[in-house]
Amino acid sequence: MALFRPTLMISGVIFCLVSISLSFGLAGSTQSSFGATTGSIQACEGTDLAGAFAHSNLYAGGGIVTFAITNVGTSKCRLGGYPKLLGIRGGHEYPLSHVVHGTQGGNLYPTTLTPRMSGAFILDTSLGCNANVGPLPVADTYRGIVIVLPNGHGHVWIPGVRLEVPCGLGESQLGWSKGFVFD
Repeated sequence: MALFRPTLMISGVIFCLVSISLSFGLAGSTQSSFGATTGSIQACEGTDLAGAFAHSNLYAGGGIVTFAITNVGTSKCRLGGYPKLLGIRGGHEYPLSHVVHGTQGGNLYPTTLTPRMSGAFILDTSLGCNANVGPLPVADTYRGIVIVLPNGHGHVWIPGVRLEVPCGLGESQLGWSKGFVFD
């Protein structure tokens, strides 16, 4: 005949529950510490970035223009998202209309920039122009661009870049992509 010992059985159940709780607790704390490391990298601020023309490539009906965005700050930051764009003409800044996400030159993805490291931004000037049968529309011409960073993190001003926009623009995200080069 088996003896019923509630104290021993309860002790065993409590031991199992404590063991399971600790294993989940340790896994949870390990995961959150990895998340905290990634999450602690702040978004790049416009005051810590410098922009410059990097490359352009013309093709029938448009062109791809690539800009280098360099971290000139003292700490690493996260560069990413789709910016708003302003064109510079006659010393004034004008919002660029008809800007869509995506380019024929590919897309970039958010990245972490250490000090003196560069990310990129791509513009595509072809949107809608390939379908024109009649005369080409008059292009808006700008002598520079202002990249307004997402979520109010400032802007990057890039003067001296001639940009003609006859039909709209395609834009990449700010960032980098594996295999991407400035050519």
